[in-house]
Amino acid sequence: MKIPWDTRYSLSLLILLSSILFLCNGQDYGTPTEDGAGEPPPEMARCNGIFMSYSFGSREREYPHVKNVTAQSWAFKSTAMIVNAGKEELTGWQMFIGFRHKELIVSATGAVPMDGDFPLDASNGTTFVGSPNTDLKTSILTAGDFTQISTNIEITGTLFGVAKSVMPMPKTLKLINDGWECPAAKRKGGNMNVCCKRNPKFKVKTGPKTKFAPRRHGDLNIVYDVIQSFSSNYLAQVTIDNDNPLGRLDRWNLTWEWMRGEFINTMRGAYTHKRDPSECLYSKAGQYYKDLDFSQVMNCQKKPAISDLPPERKDDKVMGKLPFCCKNGTLLPPLMDPSKSRSMFQLQVWKLPPDLNRTALYPPQHWKIDGVLNPQYKCGPPVRVDPSQFPDSSGLPAVTYAISSWQIVCNITKPKAQASRCCVSFSAYYNNSAIPCNTCACGCDDIDTNTCNADRNPLLLPADALLVPFDNRTLKAKAWAKQNHMPIPKKLPCPDNCGVSINWHVNTDYRNGWTARLTVFNWRDFAFEDWFVAVEMGKSGKGYENVYSFNGTRVPPNNRTVMFQGLPGLNYLVGQVNGTHPLRDPPVPGKQQSVISFTKKNINDLKIAEGDGFPTKLFFNGEECALPKHFPKKSSGHRGEMVRNLNNMMLNGFGLVCLFMIINKAYAREFAVGGAKGWTVPSGSQVYSQWAEQSRFQIGDSLLFVYHPNQDSVLQVTRDAYDSCNTDAPTAKFADGKTSFALTHSGPYYFISGNKDHCNKNEKLVVIVMADRSGNNNTTTTSSSPPSPAPAPSPPMEGTLEPPAATPTPSQETPNNAASPSSSSVAAALLGAALASTLFLH
Repeated sequence: MKIPWDTRYSLSLLILLSSILFLCNGQDYGTPTEDGAGEPPPEMARCNGIFMSYSFGSREREYPHVKNVTAQSWAFKSTAMIVNAGKEELTGWQMFIGFRHKELIVSATGAVPMDGDFPLDASNGTTFVGSPNTDLKTSILTAGDFTQISTNIEITGTLFGVAKSVMPMPKTLKLINDGWECPAAKRKGGNMNVCCKRNPKFKVKTGPKTKFAPRRHGDLNIVYDVIQSFSSNYLAQVTIDNDNPLGRLDRWNLTWEWMRGEFINTMRGAYTHKRDPSECLYSKAGQYYKDLDFSQVMNCQKKPAISDLPPERKDDKVMGKLPFCCKNGTLLPPLMDPSKSRSMFQLQVWKLPPDLNRTALYPPQHWKIDGVLNPQYKCGPPVRVDPSQFPDSSGLPAVTYAISSWQIVCNITKPKAQASRCCVSFSAYYNNSAIPCNTCACGCDDIDTNTCNADRNPLLLPADALLVPFDNRTLKAKAWAKQNHMPIPKKLPCPDNCGVSINWHVNTDYRNGWTARLTVFNWRDFAFEDWFVAVEMGKSGKGYENVYSFNGTRVPPNNRTVMFQGLPGLNYLVGQVNGTHPLRDPPVPGKQQSVISFTKKNINDLKIAEGDGFPTKLFFNGEECALPKHFPKKSSGHRGEMVRNLNNMMLNGFGLVCLFMIINKAYAREFAVGGAKGWTVPSGSQVYSQWAEQSRFQIGDSLLFVYHPNQDSVLQVTRDAYDSCNTDAPTAKFADGKTSFALTHSGPYYFISGNKDHCNKNEKLVVIVMADRSGNNNTTTTSSSPPSPAPAPSPPMEGTLEPPAATPTPSQETPNNAASPSSSSVAAALLGAALASTLFLH
């Protein structure tokens, strides 16, 4: 039978269509790609667990084009995939990609990095978490819906140092969720994959089960809670917690970026820096909400800048009345005041199409927070976490949950070179040259480097020069360099350019302990309230004993870091003010200082002058300050120089007079305790501490206590008895009304009133005695220079500095202003020589 042509054509077409239909319906499902085309990898078909893959897509050479292969940058694109091919749901998945070619991740779809925001330095790898799809359901429960069991991550970034012929693949690929094991990833060309399986021996940690990613711990933790939701808007609450023992923010400034056209209608507990209705009217919001009065809208910026309210707005019925708000942006460390380590504010957010429903909730991205003079924080992206819990507003013992919650973790970053906001200078009793702050320690961006050298080490200074601004130090620095025979460069070093500088001065060093003096200078024109300084010491930190004009607190866990803060009523570091005669005198910085004592007990091989007496890190209000590159070194040969000078003076006929002046200077002194008021209940808590800090006590000196014998007495006690005002078992007791107490050895002396009530009212005294002038106490000796408001070390510097981690051992010669064990015999010999020379001259 002959079939007509048109019928044969129709039958052929029908058979072809049927074959295509059969092939399409015969496959299980597509691969987890957006178009759903192609077969799944054979490794995924064999995986009964979590399948992950990484495919390198393409790269393109970026500008600038350089000949050095290691310095050439390439723009690249790649795709990562994670699929739940097992029987168990994976919640809060975390996928680690071990990048190793100095990759800088610029963007990623379907996931966000846990280690920070874009652009992200992923040189050592990074961990991605799902956003918005944080969980991977099973194929069984979703009928093979790849949108629910898998996530594709489209990665765009920059990499360095790879030749064009080399395929820049990651080193590792693994799932880091608890209880999962991943073998080494298999690689073939530009593709690598791995199948991770449950560890049957893994014991699930006891604790609340979380539906979303577990909450993490950072230096600063921010939570974005949606507490009310409507079709066109929602109410959010932002909570900021400072969880770092040394972290701090003053006048915090918070910014983020709206990604879907949202705007802030109203706020409570905070405010935006800019309020411009015209921005709203000409935006998409103005086009959609045509009947809304935008003159009352808080902010329509894509990147609003938000700050805390001042304390006087705390009870404002419209903007205040919110817990933990209105502290002028101050977030203190929990060690200082837990009630001031949290901030909170609320905002009403309006949305735009297509998000006009109650469940379309998206947090802002690209969070950044900063303060005035505080550590710099780097914030990660918002990660969906289980809803926050709040006490029920009815007062009943019930719990209210947020609708949705996201956590933003911010961590402190170490300041880069020449990017600090504070700096440190070093000085010591055994060397009268102070090592100033590093050149451009806080940057030189606003300084004309044509007039100064930004790369040269700073010039050594006399200690009193630390009290004056840098602009007024030039003449002193040049004169000091000339006096000490140090070179003066044609182009002087640039200033440190820091608003706050701190001097660490090694004050004494004796057999059983040592002391230092900490001085804080504020060169800014505003004050710091509730300031603190944290000092991290090396092995000497274990010996911290006491601080006399500040409060001191050890910071766990190693207790080698001590936090110092002002006493109640004295924790206000004033700003810089004009001198007495502004046209003639330089500005005067705000200043706070105190002596700190340390013990050497149970610390072996402690060498204060070789670096153990200087901090390894120092923080002001949480900001890590730039330390000098060297510390003062003990100078040698000064005693011989002194003797030669004495001989020259004597040969010139001045020997006897000068010698008598030197010997007279070494005579013991008597200090009247409390000055004219004598030994009595002081008018303030720090009267006696401040009196003691103004003097330098040497062995052989004495203290004179004047008091009414029928009303008071003097007890010498131990440190514990001093702290607790325990009058039961004193070391010595005096009640004669005019007690002269001889200081016979170096170290601390503790005195309290015999009247316990008087002691509790701060009638007590600590005196730290420097080393023996005669050397009979067999201790390292200290400076005998007169008291000074600035750190005042002693012998001249010979232009030698010692690096903090020095291998060479600095000289242990005794400084020129300290007596040796044979100083009395030397003095006697000099006196005899002087008399003989005088007779000879006559």
